[in-house]
Amino acid sequence: MANPQLEDGFTRIAHQILEEVAKRKFNATQFRIIMVIWRFTYGFRRKDHDFALKFLQQTTHLPESTIKRETSALIRAKVLLVTQRETSSTPRKLSFNKNYDQWDIQKSGEDMNENMDFPSTSGGSDLSPQKEEGGIRFDTSGVSDLNPQDAVLGYQIRTPYKDIYLLKIIIKDNIAMFEQFYDIYPRKIAKAYAKKVWEKLCKDKSFNPVIVIQNTANFAETQKLLKTDKQHIPHPSTYLNQKRYEDYEVVDPEGLLQATEIKKGGGSALDRLLRKEMEGSGSERRDITDEVHRRGLPELPDGR
Repeated sequence: MANPQLEDGFTRIAHQILEEVAKRKFNATQFRIIMVIWRFTYGFRRKDHDFALKFLQQTTHLPESTIKRETSALIRAKVLLVTQRETSSTPRKLSFNKNYDQWDIQKSGEDMNENMDFPSTSGGSDLSPQKEEGGIRFDTSGVSDLNPQDAVLGYQIRTPYKDIYLLKIIIKDNIAMFEQFYDIYPRKIAKAYAKKVWEKLCKDKSFNPVIVIQNTANFAETQKLLKTDKQHIPHPSTYLNQKRYEDYEVVDPEGLLQATEIKKGGGSALDRLLRKEMEGSGSERRDITDEVHRRGLPELPDGR
């Protein structure tokens, strides 16, 4: 049974933004894209973030062609802003435009502007059936708009070379997400080797970069709370090779923070006296059994 808690993380959204979005005529896909944008910008207290098409597709489970169309429509309508253009190695950065007076989106109750190109004109809303042209349907679930599709008995099939082509695009998008991973990883060392490991993992179908990045954020927060010395944090390549991200579905999964607090001053009076005795003798061992056997238990103060 699902049991989400605020302690596991939450996203702060200004009431004015929520109220204004509720008044506007966004379609379902656009609204889902906006929620993902909020999650990975406001959810991490940052203004913008890398948003590859594949990343948005994985986080919404919508066809990539639909994501491409509606994201472009939101950018044209000034709801999303491009803060950094994509390159051959890095994805495009987007931010949410909180100045809703600039949005070119109709409010509910306003007359429809026939000249408005929003939702996008290249296929209409994702809520209505797509029109057919030349016997081929466009923007159906699971079909990319990157290549012409084969029409057979009213539905589409992909020839093997198209699957290979699409797989290469997915791998390329996943590789581009390395910068997001490295940006949040708490130790910056041997970046080039870490990227090679990341590229190797991206060829594994079970590797999900979105989950890895989310879990790595939990790992980074854990190290911050524990005040772990940088030299004791594994290299990013080691972290990836050993798949340590699988252990961090939550922050501090081992409860080490609580153990650290007890070590600093908690426990019984006997525990505190034993620690004090060890500190006085200069022992730095965590296992105090031998110290106790050699010296005997320290005398407790009267009434303790």
